[in-house]
Amino acid sequence: MTGRFTANVQCIGAMLLWASGFVSLEFLLADWGALSLNAVRFVVSAGFLVVWWLLREGVHQAGRVSWRKGLFIGALGWGVGSIFLLLGQRLSDPVTTTIVVAMMPIAGAAIEMIYDGRRMSFQLLAGIFLAVTGGYLAAGASFDESTVGTGMALCVVAIFLFAWATRATTRELETLTRPGQAAVTLSGGALILILLCLAALPFFPSETKVGTIDAARFWPFIIFVLPSSGIAQLMWIYAAGRLGVMLASFHMNAVPFYVMVILLALSMGDWEWIRAAGVVVVVLGVLISQIPSGINKAQTQS
Repeated sequence: MTGRFTANVQCIGAMLLWASGFVSLEFLLADWGALSLNAVRFVVSAGFLVVWWLLREGVHQAGRVSWRKGLFIGALGWGVGSIFLLLGQRLSDPVTTTIVVAMMPIAGAAIEMIYDGRRMSFQLLAGIFLAVTGGYLAAGASFDESTVGTGMALCVVAIFLFAWATRATTRELETLTRPGQAAVTLSGGALILILLCLAALPFFPSETKVGTIDAARFWPFIIFVLPSSGIAQLMWIYAAGRLGVMLASFHMNAVPFYVMVILLALSMGDWEWIRAAGVVVVVLGVLISQIPSGINKAQTQS
């Protein structure tokens, strides 16, 4: 029970940091290209995690890694997944992206059913329903405002890639500690994004533009490229390693509420009761889904 509680706290911390990245993005996109900013974010975060991991556990750990597998997982899951999510939003709209991302618990459940033989009990199904419903409320999204098409399809593929990468990172790189898993796979994401950015440079100058970091953008930039990415990723891998991708992903649907709270703290937004009600529903889904009798202990890993 203590380990599960800690994992949920780590999920909350990861989502708070991730939410701070959305706020920081508002200060940066006017001066940066989306591809270049995403590439810099992955490179800085991956570099930090690799250095911290090797200093903490020894440089010899680098020789014990299945780099091909780790880089592949990160390139496909984190790198291609982030690209698909970006393209999906560009081809649809933010509302559609929000609706699809709120389906992450469904994607997590599907991945665990396919790869781990997860059996869905009534309380798990109830938890998923509450988490997804709460996510829609917290995001203030409406199906009436969404656009069904190629953009939505790319967003769906993206969340399944994120779910697959989370499961693969925590289950298929078992010889590594959690910091090692996060460092190696995020390096794969950074590699594919660097290559994409270089390939797009002659054709999409607006998307590959490198902005300036002045006094007004310094802290938003720092928060975006490290705490909201690398540190959040490490906490996510720790939590998902314990809870599994499905249960950990419930917390993702609280992110819009955290964004609202951060904006409110910065005097840049207003309190919205519908979002607060949404996060309550998400929390209820988290609690119901993790009642001990409904947890398949064989599915979790410390």
